[in-house]
Amino acid sequence: MGKDIGAKVRKLIDDHVISLGIDPKIPPIQLSDAEFDSHVARAANDRAKASEMEHAIRSHIRKHTDEDPVLYRKLSERLNDILKNLGEQWNEVIAQLQKIIDELRTGKAGTADAPSDLPEHCAPFLRTVLDVVSAGQTPTATELLRLKDVTVELVNLLVDELKANPKIWSPSKMPDQENLRDGVLFEHLMRLRPPLVDTDKAGVLADKLMEQARASHDKLVQV
Repeated sequence: MGKDIGAKVRKLIDDHVISLGIDPKIPPIQLSDAEFDSHVARAANDRAKASEMEHAIRSHIRKHTDEDPVLYRKLSERLNDILKNLGEQWNEVIAQLQKIIDELRTGKAGTADAPSDLPEHCAPFLRTVLDVVSAGQTPTATELLRLKDVTVELVNLLVDELKANPKIWSPSKMPDQENLRDGVLFEHLMRLRPPLVDTDKAGVLADKLMEQARASHDKLVQV
């Protein structure tokens, strides 16, 4: 299910950049490229400059969305709002796009809404936990503290398993994947007292955490 959603998001992004007159098969310059700023500065006009910036942001979102689905979904929505609300006010569009680029480059985009004492590698997973458990409602300080602690516990379980079983995502390791999902993550959620989620939400959350762990494998095994 997570993979299908990711594929749909990527197709929407590809369709959009085609509408800008940009071929998505031609890789855009990456935000991290040392030549990015000078490349954008060479654009023929402000509209072309905004299009280059948008294409680079969407490419970044497309590349990383599976690692942090909630963050990149919100960034994509923010990007769409900027383009919809500002129309052809290209100077303002460029200024707003530059803000997103700066947040992505500095890592601020990924830490702005995370508790200061949360380990950095846990922040993407906390966003997923909040998205499933709180369903758009802002948790109280006490609720957030508990969700943070639960997230750290779940991520620690994932890190331990991935380090002990580095080839877990290979097709021959399906039983191990099922055990991680059902025997480790789902069971941990079900054992929490007081209960955090019902059976259905626990299954959804375990699925999402698995997909995220798969996409973030290389980062998690370095923790």
